[in-house]
Amino acid sequence: MQRHVITPRPDWEKKVEETGLTYHTHEEGPYWDESAYYELSSGDVDTLEAAANTIHKLCIEAAESVVENNGWARLGIPDTAVPTILKSWERDDFSLYGRFDFAYDGTQPPKLLEYNADTPTALVEASVAQWFWLQDCFKIADQFNSIHERLIEAWKQQAGKRVHFCSIKDFPEDEQTVVYLQDTAHQAGLQTKFVHIEDLGWDTKLECFTDADDEKVETCFKLYPWEWMWHEEFGAHLPAEAVQFIEPAWKMLLSNKGLLPVLCELFPGHENLLPCFESPDALGGSYVK
Repeated sequence: MQRHVITPRPDWEKKVEETGLTYHTHEEGPYWDESAYYELSSGDVDTLEAAANTIHKLCIEAAESVVENNGWARLGIPDTAVPTILKSWERDDFSLYGRFDFAYDGTQPPKLLEYNADTPTALVEASVAQWFWLQDCFKIADQFNSIHERLIEAWKQQAGKRVHFCSIKDFPEDEQTVVYLQDTAHQAGLQTKFVHIEDLGWDTKLECFTDADDEKVETCFKLYPWEWMWHEEFGAHLPAEAVQFIEPAWKMLLSNKGLLPVLCELFPGHENLLPCFESPDALGGSYVK
């Protein structure tokens, strides 16, 4: 793996905005940074892919351990959420995607930092903006990336459904991510509608969730953490399971940082795991909290 310095495209702001990446700059400078890129060998790609597949499998096993050993309190999961998570887990409810954060230097095995399994962003960057950058700068090169095609294929499992897509108001990164996902669902042949999470509510007469137009919400992709949803005014109605939420409730297990110590206990010394504990006492030196 090699890091190369490169001159950004002269009109890079306009180009990335055309791909939907409107949040490319923050107060301290560019968020989307074209001043360098990483060149990976086929071996690097294989290593990262293998690590992702392996760690996802281990996370499923760790989540199963939490379920079997009633370890909800250890993960800080409220008692009111447990029955809903259990039913979602047992049904293996549909899950669309997740994002691993790995530390990798091209020499040592990739190390898991966290699993963004419930509300992952950086999707527009990885799936769209990066591809068009590659076409402009390195037409003969390729990337190991079929995110767009795989999302469309995954949505086809929900054929025949009308899906609401929710994000927070006035938060461009989340909104653009959700709009992009809505487009992939539309390309898969689904009927879709965008709604802000603030406009999602419970209709006491009809006993269902509705949007701002009082239309019934039956299937909903929400870029909004499950942990927050349980504390919303409508949270009391989540156990009714009136909506098929994507990501599903069982992803609360995989997205939980408390799963990291469980992973290290179940798979001590695994090459893709960093030592992780619930207390710094076990580390005795420098650590990240």
